Amino acid sequence: MNEDFVMLKTLKFHGFSNIEIDQIFNYLETLDYDLEKTKYIGQIFSKNERLAKYFFLRDQLRIEINSTDDTLYINEILDQCIDWSEFWRLLVIKQGFCCIRLVGEFRGKAKFIFLSGPNILSESSADPCDSIFEDEDY
Repeated sequence: MNEDFVMLKTLKFHGFSNIEIDQIFNYLETLDYDLEKTKYIGQIFSKNERLAKYFFLRDQLRIEINSTDDTLYINEILDQCIDWSEFWRLLVIKQGFCCIRLVGEFRGKAKFIFLSGPNILSESSADPCDSIFEDEDY
């Protein structure tokens, strides 16, 4: 219950209601998350889960380069080069990421929370030095 308290305190600090907190804990318990090691990453309002993941991850990867050249389009280039669904899949497997759609809506958008931690779906015992291309022969 001590690890539940830390997560509970974090969620309350970020303004989640008791109903939302119950929903989050039910989801985490269903996938056997280690609550002591699970971390709150953030939240976003979005029309659907696919867009929530895309905008949240894209905003987290924002690269700011101080340059006088206004034609530097690093974020746009990354946007076109990244396979966001594959990127998300690897985050789920390697880092235990999850995106939970919470009950209710605000101005036609749902609230999504992002968490990360070891769980039944993640490779918690995997060697972090392993390449994401471990199945390919070179």
